[in-house]
Amino acid sequence: MSYSRSKTVVAALLMIGAAMPANAAMTVGTFLARANALRDEGPMALMSPDFPALKAEAKAATNQLKAERAARAAAGKPPIACVPEGESVGIMDMLDGLNELPASYQKRPLKDGYARVLANLYPCR
Repeated sequence: MSYSRSKTVVAALLMIGAAMPANAAMTVGTFLARANALRDEGPMALMSPDFPALKAEAKAATNQLKAERAARAAAGKPPIACVPEGESVGIMDMLDGLNELPASYQKRPLKDGYARVLANLYPCR
């Protein structure tokens, strides 16, 4: 692909991404398709324009889960998952967990997929 043609493709992709509403949650299926494609690129994935977009989606989903956890606690509801203090789930573990979810999760928001993975890894007892 020529340099000018690749610039056109990148510009088109950025315009498509900019056209999406900021509050439109990425689905588990979309996130996985894009993340798995990056995973296949190995270290070169860090250079992909998709990398920061996916990182931002993951951070947004994490922030939504934190807010939801606080709201559940304030309402006296039990947490969805009981992650031990100081524990965290690495991105590769999270991707593996998302890949293991049933097909019914593919169309759900990424936040819901993250919640299910956390509940599977750290169930409340």
